[in-house]
Amino acid sequence: MMAGSHLALGAAAWLVAAPHLGLPAAAPACLGLALVGSLLPDIDHPKSWAGKRLGPLSSGIAAVVGHRGMTHSAVALVACAWCLLHSGTPRWVVSPLAVGYLSHLAADLLTPGGLRLAWPLRRTWALPLCKSGSPFEPLVVALLLSWAGSGTLVPPLLREVWDQSGTAWWTPHDAVHRPKTATDTRLRTQSRRVALTASAGMENAGRGIE
Repeated sequence: MMAGSHLALGAAAWLVAAPHLGLPAAAPACLGLALVGSLLPDIDHPKSWAGKRLGPLSSGIAAVVGHRGMTHSAVALVACAWCLLHSGTPRWVVSPLAVGYLSHLAADLLTPGGLRLAWPLRRTWALPLCKSGSPFEPLVVALLLSWAGSGTLVPPLLREVWDQSGTAWWTPHDAVHRPKTATDTRLRTQSRRVALTASAGMENAGRGIE
């Protein structure tokens, strides 16, 4: 997908995931890191937002692994999981970066180009709902943002797996299912605002590389 779509989905994914990670969803630093993470996989394309800012590093990665190679594969998924579970980096840094990164991979999975999950093998996996940069892309993104705003993006199975991992900074299972509070309502409102803003500005914001 285009850069604007990745930014919108990365922000929405963080607003949904943050409460389940015990972190403040609206904290500017965390939200900013989620946005950076949502563009980071495209470090393998010199003309992408991340690629333009990392210059020679991006060109080198592109020359070795190509676009949607290692940074869009199961290798990246394992790296994100390791960072979340075992990294000594402060969780308020690694969590939004990983959530944003994963949102990028999920979004690219919905395009015909898909993901080379078994990299370096050339086989791709995809659920081709829309072509990157097509008029249909903003509609798909808007639907995903609406879904995120409804609070259904984080499945119960994921919460159970995380609880069983023993990671101390995951919120207790019973707390996840607590009665709705004013904070919950505020977070859902923020997610809907992200959806409305992204839908209105998608065409102008999405001029980046897929």
